[in-house]
Amino acid sequence: MNEIVMKPIGWIETPFRTREEIPFPPFHPDSPYRNPDVTGTVHILEEFREGIADIQPGSCALLIFYFHQSKGYRLTTHSPRREGVVGVFSTRSPNRPNGIGVTVVRFLAVDGCKLTFRGVDMLNGTPLLDIKPYSEEVLMV
Repeated sequence: MNEIVMKPIGWIETPFRTREEIPFPPFHPDSPYRNPDVTGTVHILEEFREGIADIQPGSCALLIFYFHQSKGYRLTTHSPRREGVVGVFSTRSPNRPNGIGVTVVRFLAVDGCKLTFRGVDMLNGTPLLDIKPYSEEVLMV
């Protein structure tokens, strides 16, 4: 297979500097992901500004990003949702062969190249690879 090279379209600003500061996984009721007071900001590089022209406050999207602070990976890991060892591809672990993360967010504000959102579960400075629109209809397969 050929090597794949990606260029970030921006970066994500969050209140979390270390993995330990994100105390619960997104599915936990006390997770900062579910806390409306915890917000993040997507900073889009100027060269990609035109691409966010139609993003509206209140809309949802998938943020696709790179786990820039993950060190290596294992194909099996422990999951907080299940007992024992499980395959990494059945988890949200940041330690993956390609280090790609995906999170559903709701945009709260759009200001130039900045998109404020709720649904934070990534670290400050995370490189953003792409934004895809999201709706419940996506799940209808």
